[in-house]
Amino acid sequence: MPNENREFFVYTDQPEKIVSNANQRRQQQEIKTTLPLPLPSSKKKSEKIMSYTMNEESMDLSNDPEESFVVDSDVDDDDPEESFVVGSDVDDVDMFTDNLDTKTIKKEKNILLDPLTISRFTPSMSNVFRSEESEICIVGMKWNETINFQGYVLVAPIYGDTMIMGYRLSATNSLNSGLNSLDLENKDLIFQPIFSPKTHALVSIESVERREDEEEKKEENSHHSGIKSTPEIKKIIINLLKKLQSIKEEKFGTILALRGMSWSGIKGFESIARFTFKGIFSVEREKSRNIDSKNEKEDLFKINGFNPIFEVTPDVTLFNISDSWKSVVSQLVTNFREYKLPPITIICGHRNVGKSTFSRYLLNNLIKIYPKIAYIESDIGQSEFTPAGLMSLNILDSPILGPPFTHIKQPYRTYFLGHNTPRDDPDYYLDCLQELITIYHRDIACGPEFGMYTSDEDLNVPLIINTHGWVTGLGYDIFLNILKLAKPTDIIQFYSPTQIYKNLPKLPDYIISSPNIIFIESIDSTKISTKYQSSDHRTLSLLSYLYSNNINNTKQDNTKWWKFDIPLIHQIPWCLDWIKGLSKGIFLLFGDVPLSQLLYALNGSLVGLIGDISDNPDISNISNIPQEKKQEHMRIKPPNYFPCPNFSPPSPSESHCIGLAIIRSIDPINHTFHILTPLSLVQLQRVKSIVKGKLELPIWFMLDHTSNTSIGICGVPWKRIPYMSFEAGIGLGNEAQRVRRKG
Repeated sequence: MPNENREFFVYTDQPEKIVSNANQRRQQQEIKTTLPLPLPSSKKKSEKIMSYTMNEESMDLSNDPEESFVVDSDVDDDDPEESFVVGSDVDDVDMFTDNLDTKTIKKEKNILLDPLTISRFTPSMSNVFRSEESEICIVGMKWNETINFQGYVLVAPIYGDTMIMGYRLSATNSLNSGLNSLDLENKDLIFQPIFSPKTHALVSIESVERREDEEEKKEENSHHSGIKSTPEIKKIIINLLKKLQSIKEEKFGTILALRGMSWSGIKGFESIARFTFKGIFSVEREKSRNIDSKNEKEDLFKINGFNPIFEVTPDVTLFNISDSWKSVVSQLVTNFREYKLPPITIICGHRNVGKSTFSRYLLNNLIKIYPKIAYIESDIGQSEFTPAGLMSLNILDSPILGPPFTHIKQPYRTYFLGHNTPRDDPDYYLDCLQELITIYHRDIACGPEFGMYTSDEDLNVPLIINTHGWVTGLGYDIFLNILKLAKPTDIIQFYSPTQIYKNLPKLPDYIISSPNIIFIESIDSTKISTKYQSSDHRTLSLLSYLYSNNINNTKQDNTKWWKFDIPLIHQIPWCLDWIKGLSKGIFLLFGDVPLSQLLYALNGSLVGLIGDISDNPDISNISNIPQEKKQEHMRIKPPNYFPCPNFSPPSPSESHCIGLAIIRSIDPINHTFHILTPLSLVQLQRVKSIVKGKLELPIWFMLDHTSNTSIGICGVPWKRIPYMSFEAGIGLGNEAQRVRRKG
């Protein structure tokens, strides 16, 4: 790449190695080999818990008919432990215990085996037809059959209806049309990407019967964004469909087209932090006794990255929605149809009760009714569409069919808080939230911004607000202020009949007198400890953001969505002149850092790039004229500096966060920051200031994951590398203390 020296943001062809701060926290690798499975306090006849102890030579099966299976769910808020209990039939127990492997598991450990992960679909030569030239196949399913899988795949409906994470994926055929009447020549075939890593509960593709009330809305999915098939792909699918139509004895309720998506680059998540994220999209086949039969079923699909589950698999659970949740969503949809103004729904509750999971499920149901949904993420520790530390307003026009790190996107408006909790600056947190709610009412609810301005009252943009799980002391006061600012029409409040301490206190009368309050049973988080903690999910979201290849654009077919093939330390950075490019200076939200130590504090850190709301890019600051090399003896001119608590953070009514960046190195002589960011040049031209908070940069971002890092860095052994180590420390003070505050 040619050397382009510009006065504002430029590329440089001589990237320097990332220099981490001397205070970089040591990274320790923990391998957990035991997952305790406690018995529930209350027993029901219709439920079972089965605890397995597995070793090299034997497997002991402890079976209590009065217990229940434990199924893990999505992690919410700060605590990674979140699970719920579902029932299972005895027939299911007999089915999966026959497939348990007793020879290949070498370490003795207690593990969770969830029978619900087994697919209720048997692939054969009469219901699966694949292309020999490409990773494409069509699948015929009967009603209530499910394909539960680990990995990633593109799905398009050809005939009938499919339910995926609460979203009804419908083909455009009528109820009375038969298979032979299908005509794909003159119809668009839209694929939806589905992501199912084992860091979260696995996704199920279920064939469902179309209800009569759905017949009038069969075109409702046509406005949702997706990946439109090319004529070449459609031709392959039409030829496969003819083979399926020739099977006269089979009557299918649903026909789907499946495509591989290895070209997206998502497999690269496993290459970074291999100790933690290795195998999150792939099934460990060596744990299966029936390897031949299992492989034979999977080979019928022959799609890389798509791993259907046909036998019980350790350490994975299923995304399963209870009947009570389905009832609540149905009630909400009914209420929304009666509102004349756009509905505002707040989802609240303690940590690890299922708020994020329910928000995703509710959004997937509402997107079938409304062309666009507004979503405010106020849980800055576990954000849905951005990395942690950001509060954002998002406008969505497509379903959410995967965990947060698979759908990181550029929000409509974002504010940088620089921390995983609002504890240190609750006033600024509420100021940002108030501004987002104001923007929603002014620009989005019934405004022309998204083409929704119309006399039809049904065409409104509803708002979902997901709240944090800190609901005691100061956290509860913040929550009450959120309710006063949002003025919701509906409040979804989680409660637990057994874990009373997780229930919210009674809301004040001035709040409960106005909105419709719906109580929903929370997920039980005491039954299982998940392998992946909240910090791991934050790392995945940050990885997805910084390695994104199109953070601002709609994902395209056969185009890399993530560029993991080039490590961050090999990427050519932008050069930001803090004299010409940072007219509003630098803010430090936390800590007392003198000006003499400012550059040391910024080097190797994760920062927010801030711009003015009404500002336009200044093209005059861009030039191809090379900068004159300054003499080493010249005095360094420091940037404008606004430390806390003497100065307030950038005002949310005047500025916003454009994105995140890593300051990988600093050239003080030329007053230049070398930054790494997925943002475009047009966006970078709007940057007026830099804000640093408490967000930490994981060690994995500083390493070259394409080389062997197990022995060290750049040929230097780990024992000789300063500031970091993979070895567990011993003695007093070897680990960072975790402070727990009450209230």
